[in-house]
Amino acid sequence: MINGIHLLIADHERVDELFDRFEATGDATLVGQIVDALSAHDQAEHAALYPLAGALLDDADLVQRSSRAHSLVKKWIEHLVNLEGPPLTEAVGELRLVVAQHVEDEEGNLFPALSDVATPDQLDGLAARIEQNKQRVG
Repeated sequence: MINGIHLLIADHERVDELFDRFEATGDATLVGQIVDALSAHDQAEHAALYPLAGALLDDADLVQRSSRAHSLVKKWIEHLVNLEGPPLTEAVGELRLVVAQHVEDEEGNLFPALSDVATPDQLDGLAARIEQNKQRVG
């Protein structure tokens, strides 16, 4: 069964594929898809993942570190939305690095820690809350 952590990892993989496609083609329309995917993912994590992790984990720094990484991603998104040409390509590359660092930390630290303490029902509930949040976002 697909739980909340699986859904979030699938989001990470989808965004990485979008970055790959942008790098291969330079198609600026993909930037909108990257921004949309990251924004929906950010809202879902803030609404569902971080509250659950904060309640279950005895490591506030781990949860705060992930949340701070999302703030940095948002700043890069705000920076690149009005760019074109080479500056856009460069900014998307920097955004990808920031996202990759966050994903590595989340998948290497937060997700395993949460998997160790959460029940299967809690992880299934996480999946449901993520899906509900994404439907609200669009």
